[in-house]
Amino acid sequence: MQIRGDKTAREKSRNRFGLLIAAAVTVTFVLACANANAGEYTGVGPLNKIKGPPPLLGGAVKFRVDKSNVETHKDKLTAGLYKQIKEWDRVINVYDTVRDYKPPVEYQEATEKYKGSARINKKGGLENYTAGLPFPDPKTGIEAMYNYEYKYNGDDFSFTDTDFFIYSTTGKSRLLKGGYNRFAYQGRLFLDPKPTLQTSDNVELKEVQWLTYPEDVAGLALLTVRYQDPDKGDDGWMYIPSIRRVRRISVAQRGDSFGGTDLTWDDYRGFSGKVSDYTWKIIDKKELIAQYHAVTWKMRHKNRVPFSEDVRYELRPVIVVEGVNKLKDYVYSKRIIYLDADSWYISAEDLYDRRGTLWKYLEIPWSFDPRNHNMFAYGYCMYDLIGKRSTIISIREKQDGPLQVLNTGLKVDDFSPSVIQTWGR
Repeated sequence: MQIRGDKTAREKSRNRFGLLIAAAVTVTFVLACANANAGEYTGVGPLNKIKGPPPLLGGAVKFRVDKSNVETHKDKLTAGLYKQIKEWDRVINVYDTVRDYKPPVEYQEATEKYKGSARINKKGGLENYTAGLPFPDPKTGIEAMYNYEYKYNGDDFSFTDTDFFIYSTTGKSRLLKGGYNRFAYQGRLFLDPKPTLQTSDNVELKEVQWLTYPEDVAGLALLTVRYQDPDKGDDGWMYIPSIRRVRRISVAQRGDSFGGTDLTWDDYRGFSGKVSDYTWKIIDKKELIAQYHAVTWKMRHKNRVPFSEDVRYELRPVIVVEGVNKLKDYVYSKRIIYLDADSWYISAEDLYDRRGTLWKYLEIPWSFDPRNHNMFAYGYCMYDLIGKRSTIISIREKQDGPLQVLNTGLKVDDFSPSVIQTWGR
């Protein structure tokens, strides 16, 4: 049996799907929303039209954590960040905590209206869910993870102009560029059909991700369809520009690494696997030093890590959930997920190999958008703590601010195998 600690296993996992499929899937890691100027929420219209550079939250640094004082703050750090500070000489700046998250009033009303109706079936699927937060007071790990899955993120979502920097052990990097669109079938609040677009095969969501750079993969696009049925795996179609054909692909091996990156299919968004494929349990509720809010939209990075002065940390309330995949030969023995208790987004994650050794550490710096009542990730950092590699995702700032919109009116027909060849053009 191969395990993560063996070099041959690492190489086999990293190369299994090949560069083309890998590059397309990489783009999906952006599920995020644009932080924006403060203002009153007035309905679906402004969610489509607001542009301009979002505000930044600065303030004075309260304290720094580095190698000299890391032991003092160990109980407030994830295992991965603690290891990075000790072994990678990272320095983090901690600011005042600002708890400003509030979802749209429609989402709050739906949460109250349907409170107590959602339930988990024997196979781990979500039943009788309509809209809003499924479990306002989660008692189990799987309830907490369905809160993560159905946190507010719009009826549809579009994000473009994203850069993916893949750093090798030696510090060399390669760059990918692309975009992402998502269409929700459940929990719809603003766009018809509301609250559910019912299909015979009970689709949960569809998403398309595409690449525009480098030239050898520009135009590559991947369509994924996820179903509500816990026994039904995702479907996937890929447009390959080199042969000008759409091909059906298998996404059964969601735990495999790809394209020389430090990510797996299940790692984008923080966690993109099927909730029902795991056994979950809540193991703690605590305060954690985690990235939150932004001091700059131009997060610099070099030699595998961001510049310390470009990242804002706060002491955040989190719910700590452990997830173990039901497949015995899954690439990770467990995931330790740190869910922000206000927004239900993933703040950080520790990932363990099949020997039980800490392998990877994930950080996602979120910032609240008061106009869209949503969260925006201005970066995404996955660190291979054993191989000393990283993959860092950054927005590409435009003249009128980061380009991201919710509730744009995307159509079901936009998410079909015959259309995906147009996304990367």
